[in-house]
Amino acid sequence: MHLFEELVREKCGSNGVKLLKVLEGKENVSEFKISEDIEININELRIILYKFTEDNLVYSTRKKDKDKGWYVYYWTFNFRHARDLIIRNKQKQIEELNYKLNNKEIPKYVCPNGCTSMSLEDAMDVEFKCPECNSLLKLREVKYNEEVIRKKIAEIEGDLEKLRQAVVVVEAEAKEKKAVKKASKKKTIKKKSAKSAAAKKSSGKKKPKSKKSSSLKKSKKKVNSLKSKKIARKPKKKKPQNKKSVAKKQGIIGKLKKRIRF
Repeated sequence: MHLFEELVREKCGSNGVKLLKVLEGKENVSEFKISEDIEININELRIILYKFTEDNLVYSTRKKDKDKGWYVYYWTFNFRHARDLIIRNKQKQIEELNYKLNNKEIPKYVCPNGCTSMSLEDAMDVEFKCPECNSLLKLREVKYNEEVIRKKIAEIEGDLEKLRQAVVVVEAEAKEKKAVKKASKKKTIKKKSAKSAAAKKSSGKKKPKSKKSSSLKKSKKKVNSLKSKKIARKPKKKKPQNKKSVAKKQGIIGKLKKRIRF
């Protein structure tokens, strides 16, 4: 991880290294949690994060806080892109060192006061004058030690190998975490489906009728049938006629019999 720390230190100093350590092996970490762990203000943290986003070293997602109502950003360090960036820088260093091996004596124009040293092209741009003290630059042939250059090249190549191994380990750990999360989600889904299926089965089954309730229902049916039969057998009661109407009818019939003789 020291290679990543060097890259981050060049960008944002010691706070950038602390941020890297907080985000190492994690995903979607809240900016408020990061500020608490690093012990800096949230605004200072956002300045560092924005510097990281310039080189795509971090990426974020935002979620709305239901209680407070504002959006919170969750950050993840982009190890893959950081690795690619370090590899490019290291490859440039190797190219420069190989150029020095092929050209052991390189002419350089140096300030007599020790302000700067530059190549012929750069010296021509400033008209062979020091941009700081305005004194004339002097030509000096710089000789490079071949052994020292080869050692530096070997060190850089070793760093590149370590870098590739470190990123492989980080990616493998991230894949393992994702696999564990997926397995746990599947288990929870299976449990929920099993519970819902059991609930459906229990609701679909009819409850067995008790013997007491069935016997009570049968006795009630018998009583109702007997009542209906008794009601059917009872003769209808004739309405009692008034005595006056009966007497009137008999009187009229008697008179008719007296008048009509057969």
